[in-house]
Amino acid sequence: MEKILLEFIATLDHSLKKQQSEEFAQLTLSQFQYIDAIAALANPTVGEVAARLGFAKASATTAINKLAALGFVSKTQSETDKRVFHVGLTEAGGQLVQARSKTIRAYVDFVASALTEDEIRQFDAILGKLVARFKL
Repeated sequence: MEKILLEFIATLDHSLKKQQSEEFAQLTLSQFQYIDAIAALANPTVGEVAARLGFAKASATTAINKLAALGFVSKTQSETDKRVFHVGLTEAGGQLVQARSKTIRAYVDFVASALTEDEIRQFDAILGKLVARFKL
């Protein structure tokens, strides 16, 4: 089981990166998590992003600053509290979210085309169980 799981992870990672531009392929899984959290929240603060991901605010600040330097995220200082920064996606960040969604959709379609309806339900249940276990 270990061998096939490692092969599946490597194949999934390669497939996702192959369908994205070189610039996007350089991002880490953690950086994608930050971008996804920022996209899901409405004009969040750094603290809100950190809370959503379960990371320390200092770690979130460092990660967001790096994403800003890469051009995927913008930071705006709050007008009411100068200690607070709101973050949002730049045009490149928005394009990344769209490209990633398209790539994931294509991968889901590919997996679905290889499985029967019953296998899809089983696969979905197994993945759900694994995700829940990782969150413990």
